[in-house]
Amino acid sequence: MREHLIPVNKKNEGDCVILPNLFIITNLAWIIIFSALPFETRANQEASLKSQRYYSDGLQLSRAKYWKEAAGEFRKAIQVDPEHKLAYANLGVTLSQLGDHKEALLAFDQAITLGYDHALLRYNRGLSFAKLNLIEEAIQELKLSLKMDPRNVKADYNLGLLYIKQNKQDAARKQVNKLYTRNNDLAKKLFDSLLPKYKVMSVDNSGSIKGRVRLIGEIPSPRFFPLIASPNLEYCNRISDGKGHRILFDFTVSQSRGLKDTVVKLVGIEKGKPFPNKIQKMVMKRCHTPKYVIGARNGESLLIENTDPVRHEVVAYEFTARGVNQRSHRPVDANTSQVRDIFVKNDTENFLIKCNLHPFLQSRGVIVDNPYYAVTDEEGNFSIKDIPPGTYKVIAWHPFIPDQIGTITIEQGSQSTLNLEFDGANVQRKIYNDDWRGYHFAPFYDSKENFYGGPRVDDPIEVLQVYRKQKD
Repeated sequence: MREHLIPVNKKNEGDCVILPNLFIITNLAWIIIFSALPFETRANQEASLKSQRYYSDGLQLSRAKYWKEAAGEFRKAIQVDPEHKLAYANLGVTLSQLGDHKEALLAFDQAITLGYDHALLRYNRGLSFAKLNLIEEAIQELKLSLKMDPRNVKADYNLGLLYIKQNKQDAARKQVNKLYTRNNDLAKKLFDSLLPKYKVMSVDNSGSIKGRVRLIGEIPSPRFFPLIASPNLEYCNRISDGKGHRILFDFTVSQSRGLKDTVVKLVGIEKGKPFPNKIQKMVMKRCHTPKYVIGARNGESLLIENTDPVRHEVVAYEFTARGVNQRSHRPVDANTSQVRDIFVKNDTENFLIKCNLHPFLQSRGVIVDNPYYAVTDEEGNFSIKDIPPGTYKVIAWHPFIPDQIGTITIEQGSQSTLNLEFDGANVQRKIYNDDWRGYHFAPFYDSKENFYGGPRVDDPIEVLQVYRKQKD
């Protein structure tokens, strides 16, 4: 097919070639314009690509912690592109890592001047101020960083450290509480940096206290746990009533009404003898721990020893005015031990450590502020020595009954006596597990076959638990 040119008008059909000629001239003009623009644009693009390459190399070196080399790449990026704000920001980070905090601050400032601002920039800027001992400026930067991003737990931690430098202990403790549920490790680390409220000093002409704790009225029934409801039935049966139950005596009362397992502590002693250096132990043997109650200071370490051939899932709970919070949950394998920190929130008064596999294996504790405390023995007796002279409040604590409070005056070189008394009618305890009279697991427990078939072989009962209701 032949192409047909469209004429411009009927009078001069020969003029139909003008449109193509005009088209050629027009395109030529565009070619001239475009051939002039790319030269300048290409130069800018090449500079931008070169700067970005230096910047990317700096980031890679920073991730590998080659700070000196990274700083060199960021400087090259800035030299090519003096308005590369991210290069300035990251140069500040590398310089701070190299310890050149003055130059780091100048780099951070230039990034901000160029319009870049970020929570992490403010955080790093605050750390550089702190290294230069410009504490107030550092605090302001960290606060601004947290305002921009409240999730930065490291900013909260470092803010607490700066408060400690300013001797603002209460402000630092608020930071501990803030971190407590967000990052427990940082909270504990900051807590350990605080100055303890209790001061250690030599005690001259000290006195002592002795006494007895009694329970009057009805003695609460113990708790009965069906062993069949927990694993390792054959082994845990070593301590039982012989009918498939483990008895947990919350209230151990002697014939003369002495109440065992009560923590007696003195309150208001701000300085005196040191806490014991020996670490407290929670020994687990036959799915049982002999220490039903303990006293512990906040932050103290506890050695957990599992002498059983079975694993225990040891969990810690804290009791506050707002309820019960689980703090840790870690297994303790058979015949192993581990160290746990007793670290609770500042308003926590008592805690529980138990095995979630064997709930009858448990120990309860109360937080103490000084080493002047004791746990009552089988007859309810207690004694506390090396007490600075003075008048103090004394609290007797038991897990399931309101505290008994007394007052004692300690005189130089003498022993004071204080007896405390609980009333069984005031016991505050929820219904736990299965009623001991039901024995509704007995038919299954009495089966002579193993769950997987074959004869069931139990370990011999080493401690036969007997419960006889005591008269009032």
